[in-house]
Amino acid sequence: MGVCSDTNYKIRTDGAIFFKEYFRDNHAALIGTSRMENTYIPELCELINDEETFIKIESLEAFSYILETLSCELIEKEIIPSFLKLLNTENQHDEVMDRMSAIIGPVTSKLFQKDDMHLKY
Repeated sequence: MGVCSDTNYKIRTDGAIFFKEYFRDNHAALIGTSRMENTYIPELCELINDEETFIKIESLEAFSYILETLSCELIEKEIIPSFLKLLNTENQHDEVMDRMSAIIGPVTSKLFQKDDMHLKY
């Protein structure tokens, strides 16, 4: 059973935080590896679509370290919809808004590097 399949919120949160910190520290060594493609990316795609906002934010931050290496198709299918949902400020409290404002710049910058994807959204 993968991290994202666990029903315990804390396990999924810890998994998302692990990916964020692991990608931050090791992204250069992981790019293009089969483990990244076959294990980490699918797990992270599940976590970015989690029902819990903070798990989505941690996952988005993890993706921000490797975004420029992902296919446009994966970005459009898995990341952009969750990113846009997180930008919906209705019913979001200050901590969520603070975290999102810190992520928007790096994510948009990397989307700019991917065939001007930032212009589509």
